[in-house]
Amino acid sequence: MTLFVEEKDFDAVTREGFWIADFMTDHCGPCKLLDMVLSELIYDDPEINLAKCDIEKSPAYVERFGISGTPTLLFLLDGEVKGRLSGAQPREVLEEKISQSMYG
Repeated sequence: MTLFVEEKDFDAVTREGFWIADFMTDHCGPCKLLDMVLSELIYDDPEINLAKCDIEKSPAYVERFGISGTPTLLFLLDGEVKGRLSGAQPREVLEEKISQSMYG
């Protein structure tokens, strides 16, 4: 499942299950590349949920999560941050981080 999430709804949305929070902007080239990889991962594994977080529409994300550039990913399990990555990453790197975040 993929949802566009505003900062005020973030905690309620990511409270249960495994989520990747993708902090992005619409005009970011690396964000668009990463989005293709994330879409494939979501399609292949229904346990993964994606929260798209546009930092221009919800600037409170920047301060709350210390976002210094886009794309930045947070990996959350039942609302708890388990990992973080910055920049566009290949599928293999994302799969490894997902595995670490989900299963320790």
